[in-house]
Amino acid sequence: MSSNSVDHPRPWSITARLTGLFSLAALLILLGLGFYMYRSLADTFAEDNRQFLLKEIQMLQSVLAEQPPNLERLADEQREGLDLPSGEYYSRVLDEAGRVLSETPRMPALFTTTQFPERSSQSEQNDETIQTLPDGRRFMLMTATHQATPKHTVQIALDISHQAALLAEYRRNLAAALLIGLLFSGLSAFVVARRGLNPLIIMARHMEGMTATQLHEQLTPTDYPSELFDLTVAFNAMLRRLSQSFTQLQQFSADLAHELRTPVNNLIGEGEVSLTQPRSADEYRQILESNLEEYRRLAQIIETLLFLARADNTEIALHKTHLDARAEIEAVCSYLDALADDKQIRLVCEGEGKLYADAQLFKRVISNLLLNAMQHTSANGEIRVSIQTADDGGVDIRVQDSGCGIAAEHLPKLFDRFYRVSSARSEEGTGLGLAIVKSIMDLHGGQITIASELGQGTGVTLHFVSDRRN
Repeated sequence: MSSNSVDHPRPWSITARLTGLFSLAALLILLGLGFYMYRSLADTFAEDNRQFLLKEIQMLQSVLAEQPPNLERLADEQREGLDLPSGEYYSRVLDEAGRVLSETPRMPALFTTTQFPERSSQSEQNDETIQTLPDGRRFMLMTATHQATPKHTVQIALDISHQAALLAEYRRNLAAALLIGLLFSGLSAFVVARRGLNPLIIMARHMEGMTATQLHEQLTPTDYPSELFDLTVAFNAMLRRLSQSFTQLQQFSADLAHELRTPVNNLIGEGEVSLTQPRSADEYRQILESNLEEYRRLAQIIETLLFLARADNTEIALHKTHLDARAEIEAVCSYLDALADDKQIRLVCEGEGKLYADAQLFKRVISNLLLNAMQHTSANGEIRVSIQTADDGGVDIRVQDSGCGIAAEHLPKLFDRFYRVSSARSEEGTGLGLAIVKSIMDLHGGQITIASELGQGTGVTLHFVSDRRN
């Protein structure tokens, strides 16, 4: 199986992309909010526990500050933490040598003196840590040193298991809320995306039903959201271009059929007439000569159409060189002098100029314009070719004849293929000469303009751009 037949994965739809992006955004927002709320609750618990322990430490230190220390009162104060329904706390008091002066009854079974944070050397500095026992209970441990003489160290442990359970439950609730929120946000994103993209679906259906006979049915930009306004305008412009191209193609097909039908009918008619009865060798020779002219006419049409097709698809390779415009034009005029003399038409070339173009195609442009001008210039007329440098550094070449002129309504269509102003002005030729000139100028990136008045002749101006490399 060839690589061209391999099925490629279909890209994600816009609805799927919007749903995914919206769900991702919702996930990040929910995660951020959940983390913030969880950390706020955990920090609140930790700060409350810290303040509670500090308060208890201050109470124990106030008892120790008495001289002599009242150990019985100290023991009573320590036992108060055992009567709480939750959040029990345990304490231990050490002397300066590290010996236990007093401690809560269950304190030795829970923590040794070495499990607490080390005593700080700074005054009133309290250290804390979190410990988890094998049975799963969690405690906040804090150590405080009383700098008064004699020095004492207080170790206190607060049972925070109930808070840890609350935070665990809170995490589970947040995870459930996150999943539910993500599910609903994805569903809502899908519905919103589908509804928001509905104008695109309507536009796509309109495009699917478009045929060559419906190119005039354009979209109404105001019927679509502002984001699609430029798209509808561009689509309408494309329809207009397609309609224009389709109309031109239909006209070109009709003109081509008409143009080819005439020589083909002539060939068929002469052949049928020649076969109706025996004829002499001279008569057959005349018929063959007439047929040969029709064949040449057909060959010229086909060659010209092939050239125009290649020019439209930019398949013609240009061989640009720096040319002396006057020398090239005089060479073409010299080639056409005999035909001009037969028609009693004077060819005049004036001016100087250098241009950058393909020599063969340039001569073809000048030859087509001169031949076209000679067809429509009467005897004793004149065709003048003027050369001058343009304002932008390029070269303008103007071919002006003294013929009958052309009405203004025909000027925009003169470069269309097979277009003819009238039968009187088109007895010779195929109607493709100016179309070839236009195609060659397009290949060179130049411009062509035409001006004419009835009875005043016709002028065609060619503008060749300058060679920017000089």
